[in-house]
Amino acid sequence: MRNATPHLNRVPFGHADRLFIDGEWVAPSSSARIDVIAPATEELFVSVAAAGESDIARAVDAARRAFDRGPWPRMSHRERAGYLETMGQLVDQRADDVAEVWPNEMGVLHSIARGIAGTIGHVYNYYADLAETFKFEERHTPASGGAVGLLTREPVGVVAAIIPWNAPIITIADKIAPALLAGCCIVLKASPEAPGVAYIMAEVAERAGLPPGVLNVVTADREASEALVRNHGVDMISFTGSTAVGKRIA
Repeated sequence: MRNATPHLNRVPFGHADRLFIDGEWVAPSSSARIDVIAPATEELFVSVAAAGESDIARAVDAARRAFDRGPWPRMSHRERAGYLETMGQLVDQRADDVAEVWPNEMGVLHSIARGIAGTIGHVYNYYADLAETFKFEERHTPASGGAVGLLTREPVGVVAAIIPWNAPIITIADKIAPALLAGCCIVLKASPEAPGVAYIMAEVAERAGLPPGVLNVVTADREASEALVRNHGVDMISFTGSTAVGKRIA
């Protein structure tokens, strides 16, 4: 059993100098970095790769290919649910890691971080269960007669999921789990203040065997982030953050 005591400044994920794009850990287009300072020690916790506009475009292109030509949206909901169930198991296994990242990024108590992190797997399982119960396809017969109408709920396409610095483990799950079940492909953009959990989720996606391009993970500051919301390869933006930024995105 792992020691549940937090180890300040221990970085429980790898590839901090890389971006997760098209199923691979790739070098960024520049040497720019984003430093995360641990609030308890005021020391450097981790320095991660800063995605530039070309990196954002590369991530969107990967998601676009995965949606337009890849197997993910063409699988059944039950097939995709199997991946979600695996991700839920893997997320639960990384609860101690999340509980070390979270305090070192935004100062939450370790006990609170560990308690929440250990419950996130149920979000993935909840959406996996919807594969059997949600009516993705409905047949309707008009009351006045005539042909049968078929209502089909299809994936929207490429989703840009933009998460804030607070509670990233929760907002990531709430955004990507339903999108994945529906058959969408995702560019997950982490907050520069709290990128660690997004790295853990990229490792989870890699281990779960998601097809290349289905989940791409980048960390970027404002300029590159604006390139993401302007990119015409993105079909939907799921944003959690300030009112001012929300208005600008809109």
